[in-house]
Amino acid sequence: MLVSSALLAASAQAGSLVSGTLLPFPPSFAAPALTLPLQAEPLPASLPGSALVIARHGDTGQQIADAYGVDVSALSPERTGTLPEGAVLRVSFAELPGSAAGVLPPGVSTYLVQSGDTLESIAAAHDLSVTELLSANLHLETLNKLAVGASLFVPQAQVGLLVRIKAGQSVQSLVRTYHADPAQVALANGFGLPNERQVGDYLLLPGVMATGFRQQLVARQERQEEVDRQARVQQQYERFQAYRVQVAQERQRATQAQYERYLVWQKQVQQQRLAKQQAIQTQYQNYLAWQHSEARQKLIEKYAAQAQFEAAQQAARVQAQALARAQAKSRQLNTVRAASTAQSQSAQDLSWPLRSFRVTSRFGERDIEFHKEFFHGGVDLAAPYGTPIYAAAGGTVTRSGYGDFGNNVYVENGNAVIIYGHMSRLGVSAGQTVQRGQLLGYVGCSGICTGPHLHFEVRLNGQAVDPLGLLP
Repeated sequence: MLVSSALLAASAQAGSLVSGTLLPFPPSFAAPALTLPLQAEPLPASLPGSALVIARHGDTGQQIADAYGVDVSALSPERTGTLPEGAVLRVSFAELPGSAAGVLPPGVSTYLVQSGDTLESIAAAHDLSVTELLSANLHLETLNKLAVGASLFVPQAQVGLLVRIKAGQSVQSLVRTYHADPAQVALANGFGLPNERQVGDYLLLPGVMATGFRQQLVARQERQEEVDRQARVQQQYERFQAYRVQVAQERQRATQAQYERYLVWQKQVQQQRLAKQQAIQTQYQNYLAWQHSEARQKLIEKYAAQAQFEAAQQAARVQAQALARAQAKSRQLNTVRAASTAQSQSAQDLSWPLRSFRVTSRFGERDIEFHKEFFHGGVDLAAPYGTPIYAAAGGTVTRSGYGDFGNNVYVENGNAVIIYGHMSRLGVSAGQTVQRGQLLGYVGCSGICTGPHLHFEVRLNGQAVDPLGLLP
């Protein structure tokens, strides 16, 4: 615990110990101004008054109270725990100013602070300046924090510096120290002889003002506010550090919990993998056992007999289909021969519908997917787009428009029908009679088509026949 020498200094004559209070700096007084030297001599704890103490690192309020032989309640502000380094406390040794101890000059009264009072309002109410009020109340510690019910000295007859006589001081020494007028001091204090005032009594020094006391209170308040601010910052920093530690611990706990969950999951995965491997091994062993089992041999024999039966059935079907195709082809040839015989004259009249062409798909040919799916009942004659198409034989136009073969024309002659398909443009209309060699339309690729060509088809009695057998 450290008691500042500046706070404990006292003047040999009167010094800065005024009204039992250790001032941080010697006050400056008017009429006349005087600067007093400081002595680093602490005030005994048994003397009335108080002292200001600056706490060192680790000091507590109880330690300071014990050092001065007082109760903790004598500290202002009352503090029991560890104090912030640099905190300023007042230690009171006896009664507060304004108590029954000590004689007041006849021109000084006591005022109890009311709610809402300030130094300015109290001074104005008693027709005093703030400096005059402060000069009579050197025990004050602050300018703006007056406790309700606290006592203030109010000079009424004369104004001046109100000091309390301490051990080793006398009226004469105080008058000499402050260069006061002895006669005015005697009149203001109402005594005939100076020895009428004893230690603990109050002495009013007219004309002497504590002009620097206000600045000292302001500086003290600023220092205290700075100490309080640093204490708040320190507390905030400590709370922040505690928060960081808490966050780190929570993060560590969360990480540990996550790691433990991962270990549990990893163990479960390993168990599942082991169980799966065991199941696969069991399945494989069962398969090996089944491979050489009597049941499997019976199944193999059954499947072989079934395959042999299905192969025989398939061979029979293929043979039947081949026979059916041969019979159909025979019937078709017979029909063609019969039609050729019956219509020899008409067949001799057929001519090629194009002057220039190339046969790309023959009758019944399965050269493209469409012809594989649907029987090709004519021949395809490829030619450039727009090549003229002529009638291969005369007859009547029964259809002219879009139909099974895109833009197509049907020409009927007796029991024969000639179809011209995939035209780009039509040159005749239904009901019109045409002659062999007459223009019917032009080569195109309408309908289902892979390129410009003419689909040329001949039907005898409704049965498609190979046109190449009827053309010259």
